[in-house]
Amino acid sequence: MDVVIKVDPVHMNIAPIGFHLWATHYLKCRKDFKPPSPDSFSPVPYFLLCRAIELEIKARLLKKITQKDAKYIYGHNLAKAYDALESSEKILNQDEEDTLRMASPIYDKKDKGFEYIHINDALTAYRRFPNLGLLDSIASKLIDNK
Repeated sequence: MDVVIKVDPVHMNIAPIGFHLWATHYLKCRKDFKPPSPDSFSPVPYFLLCRAIELEIKARLLKKITQKDAKYIYGHNLAKAYDALESSEKILNQDEEDTLRMASPIYDKKDKGFEYIHINDALTAYRRFPNLGLLDSIASKLIDNK
């Protein structure tokens, strides 16, 4: 006797898992990063942390929207994406949230201040850059509290 079992197509949304995994990779790269000398400045840790933060926030958003929508709606705007989280997922304190809002326009696609040299930043000793320790804390807090 032949038995035929029909299985409907299965839909698995693995994007949140993948984005979270990659966020942890960027955070690990930041923790492993050592500047050439203790006194030298590098934008690399800022970029790595912002990318980790972006991916972690989007991992949460991708539970309800598609990657395409996330890209279109939020782009690389960390503040806008954070604001879209469920209230229970908004775990940053005021100092951390202010730091995220400070980093967001610098990291955003329009500025790319953590990726390219901007002479005004160099001339002002990177004064507009957020506190790196707080940015580190934000990334760890978000990723560790998935």
